[in-house]
Amino acid sequence: MAFADLTIPGVSGTVSTDFSFWSGYRFTVDGRQVKPHGFPRNRLTLPGASGSVEAKIKGGLARAHPALVVGGTEYATGPDTPRLQQVLALLPMLTLLLVQGAIGFAVAFGGTAVNMGIVRGEQRDSVKVALMIGTLVAAVAVDLAAVMALDAALGA
Repeated sequence: MAFADLTIPGVSGTVSTDFSFWSGYRFTVDGRQVKPHGFPRNRLTLPGASGSVEAKIKGGLARAHPALVVGGTEYATGPDTPRLQQVLALLPMLTLLLVQGAIGFAVAFGGTAVNMGIVRGEQRDSVKVALMIGTLVAAVAVDLAAVMALDAALGA
């Protein structure tokens, strides 16, 4: 899913951002891919008109789209995420209170990943909220089913 192109002063072209569930964010300048470097991989060296321009990728768990920070100025790579959607996207983490361990973590982080994909989608906000609530309900149902299955297996 591609986002709007950015024009950053000092960079020798437009910066494009593309997101894939499997490979994450990909940054290109006039069609040439720029790979993140550093530890963690949150730095970009962008080709500039008079030398390279260093940028930092600023993200966050509840932020659907990262920002590029160049010279202390933030450049958004996508639309801002409303607070309600940020909170709803992280609610599947509460399922860890029901089931801990591998099953609990898989359900919690899987639900959060699904919700972040929904936030990045192109649906209306009301549809996104409904889908994220559905994801939370499904995560709780999976956890409860796992608890009942384990109880039946161990109680027998």
